[in-house]
Amino acid sequence: MSGIAIMMMVMFMVVIWGGLVVSALHLRRNPDEKSGELGMSTWASDDTLAEQEYR
Repeated sequence: MSGIAIMMMVMFMVVIWGGLVVSALHLRRNPDEKSGELGMSTWASDDTLAEQEYR
């Protein structure tokens, strides 16, 4: 493998794995239950959403 090929491989590995680490850290700081359109709304509680499934 040439030096340029190794450099490109390392660069893309850093981009892909770095993106995975950044997204995991972001998800840990901002869980799905607290983000989005509904957020902490009373309409987004587990009980309310479960009732809507069975209607």
